[in-house]
Amino acid sequence: MHQDMPPMENMKMNMHDTTWRDDQVMIVFHSDIPLITPDGMLNRDRLLKGLNLPWQLQQINQFLSDQLDPTAQNPVRLAFLDDRDLPAPDPSKERPSVNEIDSDESSQLYQGVYLFGLKDAIKKDFATIQTSVHGFFHLIKEPVQGHSKDQNNRALVPTVVNTLNKGVVGLNKEGVHIAFAAPTWLCGGTQITQGCPVSPPAPVDSNCSDWHIEVPELDQHPELKESKGDDVKVFILDALPEPVFIANAVQNAGNTNGLLHAVQETVTFDYSLMSGVQGVFLMQHSNAAGVGKDVYGERYPILLPDHGLFIAGTVRDIACNADIECIRVLNDLCVGDMQTLTAALCKIYQRLLEKNPDTNERGDLFGKSVVINLSLVIPTEDEAMSSGIEVATTDPGSPNAGFDNILREGVWQILRSLAEAKDADVVIVASAGNEGDGREMAMSSPMLRPRALYPAALSDSIENIIAVGAVTKTGDAASYSCYPGSHGIGAWGGELPDPSKGEVVPPKSTDVGSDHPKVTFNDALIGIYSNVVYPPLSAAPASPPEQYYTPPNQSGWAYWIGTSFATPIVSAAVARVLQWKKQTGSSESVYKLLANLIPADQRVQWANVVPNGETIEGFRLRATQDCRHRVSESTSGD
Repeated sequence: MHQDMPPMENMKMNMHDTTWRDDQVMIVFHSDIPLITPDGMLNRDRLLKGLNLPWQLQQINQFLSDQLDPTAQNPVRLAFLDDRDLPAPDPSKERPSVNEIDSDESSQLYQGVYLFGLKDAIKKDFATIQTSVHGFFHLIKEPVQGHSKDQNNRALVPTVVNTLNKGVVGLNKEGVHIAFAAPTWLCGGTQITQGCPVSPPAPVDSNCSDWHIEVPELDQHPELKESKGDDVKVFILDALPEPVFIANAVQNAGNTNGLLHAVQETVTFDYSLMSGVQGVFLMQHSNAAGVGKDVYGERYPILLPDHGLFIAGTVRDIACNADIECIRVLNDLCVGDMQTLTAALCKIYQRLLEKNPDTNERGDLFGKSVVINLSLVIPTEDEAMSSGIEVATTDPGSPNAGFDNILREGVWQILRSLAEAKDADVVIVASAGNEGDGREMAMSSPMLRPRALYPAALSDSIENIIAVGAVTKTGDAASYSCYPGSHGIGAWGGELPDPSKGEVVPPKSTDVGSDHPKVTFNDALIGIYSNVVYPPLSAAPASPPEQYYTPPNQSGWAYWIGTSFATPIVSAAVARVLQWKKQTGSSESVYKLLANLIPADQRVQWANVVPNGETIEGFRLRATQDCRHRVSESTSGD
């Protein structure tokens, strides 16, 4: 049993410089009404009625028509996610006033609209923002040819976004509470156009049934060694294999993989936000964007649904008593979008509230300790600008007239709401990204190491976000890792197999035999894997074309490398520190508590950091992995 594999005939295809969905636009509205009152009461209905989103959307559509199509020949309009098939309004009819929209309709929370309360208001010249309202809308251009769900309006997105952002001040004067607009960014196991993980997963040929990661700073600490993440919730937002594949892998592994059994039995899997059909639909509207690099560093599209399962296994191994919940927000190509990610984060946010709007009862996570693992990133400012998006909505010298960076702001407002949730202790652990990998580029000097991508880059401005960079098993900065920043931590993510050391044979993708290379993984994490086949190690053309291959055994253990897999080591450590923090009554931030556990001489040197190539010292959390139990060949797989 295995998932359908993509054809491999064109593995060196263009990986598409795609950074947003071609059928959606995001608009962030604002309200000066707090979502939560100081005494914990929910203001949602009052807030939505005052905002009146249907009226707001009508005014925005009229503005777009006036700006982009004054003769109404080919009008552009936005529709709520569940209203995309409704006919366009008659332009000859007079626009309704705000009071003419039905009151029941005005207080409705539409699909694709998410509310986040801010502890401290954001003050702009045009508004005071107490609640951030993130709305995702279908972008429709008339006349619709065929079905509106099949429209590709990728080229129209920059025009719509830039037009709206230039009109923010004027629209607010007319009563339209728009803060800014943005594309519905894609997100992935790391940056979509750069590819991640930095190498494909590969099977482990071993009779070990219990690979275990030790974190010395915790496991050798007199108090923390007993802390295993009790009463701490850990969310993993990622790609996930279907339950049937996990169950099949457990059965195939038999007694050769205790961790896989434990994950299936104890971890909660939520597929409600990204079903298989939704994943395919996202492929359609993301130009089939994918992530992945072969062992030579060349991009190729491969199925990576086990990305999140591998991460869940690492957390379960290190923080064995934590309550782990995986939410699928990335499709099988390890790509998602901001609408799905925002929906997942809002779902968590509402469960943290004293009154959950979905249940009208106290949130099950109210007052709890929570970790959110984000082994994913969104596009960079450079990518957005090179694609025609103007990321600033304000002129230099007028900071309160708008926002300097819409890409940053959209994520920042959401994660700030989560990090500051009342009476809870929420820590977000995010991968810095693998964009330091320069194998594709012919360079005469070392590549500069990029700084962390979003959302990890927000760790410098939000205390409860921890960015994670990858280090090697010897503690050096991994060649591919971004610099996690001054509020980051380095953790073991492994190092790429080195052709110059004979770890990749033949050493170049142009060499004879590179279509079936022999690869030795000397520095890679080992974790759980459910699929019965693995993607090819090389994207080099072959005849016949390379195919997904079966491993030497079905033990369900795999090698994998990248910042994505360093991140759950820190997430698990954070879960254990959160338990310890609650037991001791400490008021320190988790980052400071964790950093204080790291010896002064245990640092990592991040070399060649942009923009000037400087070397910056940072914290490093040690981790080692060893086999705790082996099975004999006669009993393996029973």
